[in-house]
Amino acid sequence: MMKKYLLFGAATTMMTLIFSSCSHDSEGTYLSQVELNYRTSFVNTFGQPASDQDWGFGTSTANARMTRALQPSYTFPSDADASKFLADVPSGVQKLIQNAASVNNYIDETWQGELNIWGEWDGSKTSGGTLYIKGNCDFSNRKFYVAPNTEIYLVEGATLTLNNDNAGNLQENCNFYMAANSKIVTTGELKLNKGLHIFNHGTIEANKLSTNNHSWLVNGGVVRVTTKISVENELSVVENNGIIVAADMNTAGSGKIENNDSVRITGTTFVNSNSNTWVNNGHHHTGNFIYNAASDEVINNCRLTVDEDFNINLGDNPGNGNFKMDAGSGVVTKNFNGGGNWGKNYSTGWSQFNGGPFYVYMGENSVFKVTGTCMMNATKADYGFYGPSTGGYAVLDAKEIVKGAENQGYEVTYGGNLYVYTESHFGNGYSGTYPYIDFKGNAAIFAPSFEDGKPAITIQPSRCCMGFAGSNASPADPSDPTDPSDPTDPSAPSDPSADPADPTSAADVRIIAEDLSASEASDFDFNDVVFDVTFTSNTTATITLQAAGGTLPLYVDGKEVHELFGVATNVMINTYKDESKEGDYKLITKDPVSFDISGIDRSQNGRDIVIQVKKGDTLYTLTANAGEPAAKIAVKPTFVWCDEFEAIESRYPKFKDWVQNKDVIWY
Repeated sequence: MMKKYLLFGAATTMMTLIFSSCSHDSEGTYLSQVELNYRTSFVNTFGQPASDQDWGFGTSTANARMTRALQPSYTFPSDADASKFLADVPSGVQKLIQNAASVNNYIDETWQGELNIWGEWDGSKTSGGTLYIKGNCDFSNRKFYVAPNTEIYLVEGATLTLNNDNAGNLQENCNFYMAANSKIVTTGELKLNKGLHIFNHGTIEANKLSTNNHSWLVNGGVVRVTTKISVENELSVVENNGIIVAADMNTAGSGKIENNDSVRITGTTFVNSNSNTWVNNGHHHTGNFIYNAASDEVINNCRLTVDEDFNINLGDNPGNGNFKMDAGSGVVTKNFNGGGNWGKNYSTGWSQFNGGPFYVYMGENSVFKVTGTCMMNATKADYGFYGPSTGGYAVLDAKEIVKGAENQGYEVTYGGNLYVYTESHFGNGYSGTYPYIDFKGNAAIFAPSFEDGKPAITIQPSRCCMGFAGSNASPADPSDPTDPSDPTDPSAPSDPSADPADPTSAADVRIIAEDLSASEASDFDFNDVVFDVTFTSNTTATITLQAAGGTLPLYVDGKEVHELFGVATNVMINTYKDESKEGDYKLITKDPVSFDISGIDRSQNGRDIVIQVKKGDTLYTLTANAGEPAAKIAVKPTFVWCDEFEAIESRYPKFKDWVQNKDVIWY
């Protein structure tokens, strides 16, 4: 974006010497004054980048995994070591020419007939050895059998197609390591059972997927399931560090689910056991959310979006069954049914309740937003919504709050530091000696017949929380999530086709960039261009422009982004709507724009896609060299870019730490 310049004097001279002495040979010895000014400002703002900081363009995109604030008792498995994800078959490994008991070979598309690695006894167990898979290996019409305790490597570009029998009979204690751009595909059910582990950095496509009996799916790529993901019992695990898309997700028994990035469930997410662990450290977006057991480890550390119904009924188990929300987290749902008097036929089956206890424990600056009807029917004392016991407040923000029974006390308890804000709330009366609304701690209701106006608390929107604009917020504040001028209201359940963070697009990487005009901390928003990259081969990709917050001519692969959006250069697109703003710039919303490119190297993860900005008569190329200030950064496709005039450190306070240490989890 076009912003003011600063003259750096002696500081600029010193930084010129520093950058001239350490710049990469590919850049030449000297940098232009424009580049030096940008880099000086970058270092003044964020510090000197770590020497190994690759800006997300390395083997893995900039880390989106949240620090776990509310810890479950179960320790989820880590991803496999990077050395397990192979670009090709190791040197010296021979092609398999016939079936055998145990192997250290590879197969490719030339393999004929059925595969049968039946295993041999090594003194303690039966094992099939090590099998490498490359190319397109189609077993949709033939047998694929690999013995228990076998290591299977899908190298980059490999595809393993399995029929229902094959996918349903993978053997126990095998480990599958799926490299980038590899695939496992089945039209049946992919069953993980008896200690089978899949570590996915590619893509899994299945009609159904289930884990059972100490089996794991550790996903760092994309998983697309047509029907249901079932995480059943005996410590079966789904650990998601990538993108998961499915119709339904069900966890039962002692099944464990942790999401650190993006899950999109178009139907119902069902938590249905006292022994479940369900932890969301990223964005879990679901059609419905049903929680009807008494687990103490259902934890939302970041953002949960529910398009229709959030239903909770945990049974009379004081202190145990509850839904936890960490500080700064958010839930947004159309309807909330707390305790019962609801019945509906969901994709997972008919659900019916007629009241029952529930707890929702909320951390400081967390928001639970209900855009439709919030129904309370807790039935007994103490059950309901609680804010933190110390520190700041949490907010229950609902359009209307109704009680679930006419002549029952204890419809809900509001406790701790909790503000309840609603347009309409049922009155507080008594059934016998029992009040309908029981207040504990500092809880207060802001609604007609209760407190006037809005609570004096403003919670800024973030990746994890939709925010709340209280009585102390300016009506024109861009952070106000209820501002009607913003058509992308983050408090509203989003349409998957329009949600920029929706994982159904399954782009490989999102690139955010600065146009070299930033000169002070508040200027660094990295939204001058935002685009997604979806690789269509090892040398081609589709570029989808998402936003353009700059007002200089800016080119991606030689194409000027404002022209592609059909606007003038002084127009900022999709970085916050303010169509009334005139003068040097104007901000509007537009649909994303896509085009295809070629001549790139997929292994570069988008680093070699040329981005240039025109300042005066000169074109400058935006770079991202390891250890040097970057003008472009690779992030997950679910990254939520900054609004205009919003410094990246305001939305992502750990960004500065990440610049100096790439292992920091910053968004």
